[in-house]
Amino acid sequence: MPLNSAAFLLAINFAVGISFAAVFLALTWRSGIRLGRWCAVGFLFASATVTVEALASVIPSVRLTSALSFGALMTALTLIAAGISRHYRPGASVTYLVGLLGFSVVLNALVVFDLPRGSWGQAFGYQTPFAVALAIASGIVIVSSRRRAVDAALASVLALSSLQFVVKAFLTGLAGHGPGVRAYIYSTYAFYSQTAADILSLLVGLSLVGVIVAEVMDETELRLQRDSLSGVLNRAAFMERISRELKRSTAASPILIICDLDRFKSVNDRFGHAAGDEVIHAFGANLRAHFGEDALCGRLGGEEFCIFLTGREMAAACADLEAIRSLLQKNRYVLVPSDVTVTASFGIAVMGQSEPFDAALHRADIALYKAKAAGRDCYRFATASPLKPGVAAIRHGMRTPFSG
Repeated sequence: MPLNSAAFLLAINFAVGISFAAVFLALTWRSGIRLGRWCAVGFLFASATVTVEALASVIPSVRLTSALSFGALMTALTLIAAGISRHYRPGASVTYLVGLLGFSVVLNALVVFDLPRGSWGQAFGYQTPFAVALAIASGIVIVSSRRRAVDAALASVLALSSLQFVVKAFLTGLAGHGPGVRAYIYSTYAFYSQTAADILSLLVGLSLVGVIVAEVMDETELRLQRDSLSGVLNRAAFMERISRELKRSTAASPILIICDLDRFKSVNDRFGHAAGDEVIHAFGANLRAHFGEDALCGRLGGEEFCIFLTGREMAAACADLEAIRSLLQKNRYVLVPSDVTVTASFGIAVMGQSEPFDAALHRADIALYKAKAAGRDCYRFATASPLKPGVAAIRHGMRTPFSG
């Protein structure tokens, strides 16, 4: 039997759902962006909704048909909302979304289904959970700190989709009747309803693809900015990020720290370059583990690293260095014997007001040389910047608790 218009649109919806699921998986298969996986499973459940509606005439129980159709669509929207929540608010709980899903499915099967079809209670009881799930997703995007055009587009489309379910409930209640579940697929109402659903599902899918593509591009750019061996920023990216930070930061007296692994050439000569690479990788991991997003860390070249701190007192910066040293002592290497201790020396400079970064870097470098001359495994402070006369020479030449 040839498909009528509504059944044809259901077939299109099914194809749209499967296609978007494949696109989401393809875009994020090798990335750490989990939103694509949430959305892929969500769109698969949306396709299952279409399958249930298409098979409504052969499913033995009308109540079962309604429960399966409602449950599949509500699961799809819950998965998408949960994925958006985890993406825009990492670590946030999605338990309330699971609770909304369970409550609405049970309510629909045991209460809403038995209400007169087309009544206000039945119309809003059926459509409201969909609207709420989408409204929550839209709200999460709106209140997030991300202000890109793709985020605004996603929030708008989600809000519009939420409104569509409210309008659908209102029109059904206003009409005071509606087709039965099995008759739905052959109705004119289904044709217009599925047309609207087609358009909005396409918009939602395209908006989500836009967000994921933007995230993949950002992730790729970040990967290109990372030093492949140490995992911290490479020299070019570090300098570019410093320049941006200095232009926009209002924090007084940023702290610049030069780090250099002690006797690194000896490690290479005695144990091979692979061992040297292992040491650099471990030190970069130490910096990332300790500072996280609280500092800019970069590898300037070879065994030399740089740390840029803002909004920190000198005492806190010194505590940071002691923590890094402690991590260094705990490092265990495969290619470096356990009786060989890898240490680092540090030079610290407080940037003066309007002082060029290169000038501060030079002062920190001189302080590093002094730390090396003092026996290594220690830090030294640079003399004060001449551009900030209010700061006296900072503990110049002072030995630290871990002076070597």
